[in-house]
Amino acid sequence: MTNRIFKIDTDKVSEIQLNVFLAEKEISSSLFIYDLMVDDREEAIGELKQFMFPEEIYENMLEPADHIRFEYIGNTLYGELAYFSLQTRKSHFASVLIKENILYIVYEVDENILPGVLKSIPSLNETQKENLSCEFLVYLFVLELLSRKGKLVIFIREEIEKLAIDLDKKQSEISPEDFLEAKTQLSNFSRVLEKLVFTLSFPPAKDVLDVNSTYRIYFSDLSKTMGLLKTSLNQTEERLNSLHDHFELVLQEKSNKRLNFLTIIQAIFVPLTLLAGIYGMNFINMPELELKYGYFSALGVMIIIAIIFLRLFYKRGWFD
Repeated sequence: MTNRIFKIDTDKVSEIQLNVFLAEKEISSSLFIYDLMVDDREEAIGELKQFMFPEEIYENMLEPADHIRFEYIGNTLYGELAYFSLQTRKSHFASVLIKENILYIVYEVDENILPGVLKSIPSLNETQKENLSCEFLVYLFVLELLSRKGKLVIFIREEIEKLAIDLDKKQSEISPEDFLEAKTQLSNFSRVLEKLVFTLSFPPAKDVLDVNSTYRIYFSDLSKTMGLLKTSLNQTEERLNSLHDHFELVLQEKSNKRLNFLTIIQAIFVPLTLLAGIYGMNFINMPELELKYGYFSALGVMIIIAIIFLRLFYKRGWFD
């Protein structure tokens, strides 16, 4: 378990120790971020018990997928933000809790999301600094998540384009599992984005995003950004599906060529099998049985028939 505590002022961000945080959080006008990275959520709940959150929140944290819409529970604004991890290639949730002037963020996979948020705070414009609050920090946090998702879409698109190049030059090295893995990743990523769309499409709480809220425009901007990501993701999925269809056609063409080759071999051996069947009969009065060179003559006839068929098939383009 790793916990980091940051004191947020309009002009600087400083990391502080737990004892300083406990001493200042009740009397300071600054904002605080309590960043907690754990191996499992049970461990996180044990750590958060000291801050006296409502028991309902601890229960909800064990089922994060059911709480992707923010809501007030007691005096705490609580919700789960879905994100996709490049490390595990799976979807995860970051628990977000706002209590007074403190933003608590809990996640199980260390994606180093917070540093991007902290770097952006000193560069905020004057209007943003005047409206700086925990809700605005959540906006910056989601913005950093979306920025990472944009980079991830580009990364996945580049991987798909590499697959396309390999499909043209190294078809034998590509397997159906490559497409299955890529589709699984895109599906997981799409599900994460849909959860975020749901989270931000509905006001987290009336006191945060009502009609007159200063932050409404920021969260509206996040929704537009997610729309662009969704469009890009759909285009990526269409590109992957078209490559998969092309791959299936290539496999089908290879299969047809094999069947065509086997058909040619069968067509050549049908008359040869007929001759072998005729001369394999055990009748006494078969005229050619007494010929001195009958065996070699029969072989010669078979070879001539095979050559005639091969030339005929070649001229008709059966071997193309």
